[in-house]
Amino acid sequence: MKLFGDALLITWTQADDEIEADFNDWYNREHLDERINLPGFRRARRYRAISADIRYMSTYEALGVDAIASPAYLDLLSQQTAWSKRVMSRLVKWRRLSGRVMLDRTHGVGAALGLVSFVAASSGLAMRDWLAGSGVLDTLLASPGVLGCCVVATDAAAEARLTAGLGQPPADDIPPRWAVLVDATDPSALGGDTLAPLVTGLAPFSVGAPNTEMYQLMSVNQRLSDADAA
Repeated sequence: MKLFGDALLITWTQADDEIEADFNDWYNREHLDERINLPGFRRARRYRAISADIRYMSTYEALGVDAIASPAYLDLLSQQTAWSKRVMSRLVKWRRLSGRVMLDRTHGVGAALGLVSFVAASSGLAMRDWLAGSGVLDTLLASPGVLGCCVVATDAAAEARLTAGLGQPPADDIPPRWAVLVDATDPSALGGDTLAPLVTGLAPFSVGAPNTEMYQLMSVNQRLSDADAA
């Protein structure tokens, strides 16, 4: 099964250690459901870091980038619950990627996820063509335990809408951040040299060295239509 649409919002979050239990309870019982029940959103996955700078990562699949920071999304941001306000005020690390899916070779949901992220040196189109035609993804997907992958790039319009909705200072030049997400049956399938050809091949298209992270799946929530509730 491929992704539900051509938009993927990725968020990384970490709260004060002293509210860790409350943070996880809030994320699992309120935050994920709020987001996935927005118009156009279909599936959320939550991960715990195995090797990464921020402890948790979540991905949100949507039918299109217009669903990211849509009027309904921004209305939700303006009416946060007391629980959301309390927890979010204690976040110590947070970042996001408001993305458009550039290539989708997903196959189900794996128990582990490898993420290779970088800032594209140009528009990224040459790099997308290289990913699509070089065979590097074919080789990666043929590795034992690797299930599928997708390639996501920042959508500047969606990112600008979300920045404004959060009351953050506007960015004059939004970096062209890209990410390759690789699903696998377990973390060992992504170890060793599995991701090395991908990282090496992306280096000429990247500003600085690509960053590699590893995650363990915690939970998945989804719905099939806007008429359903996750």
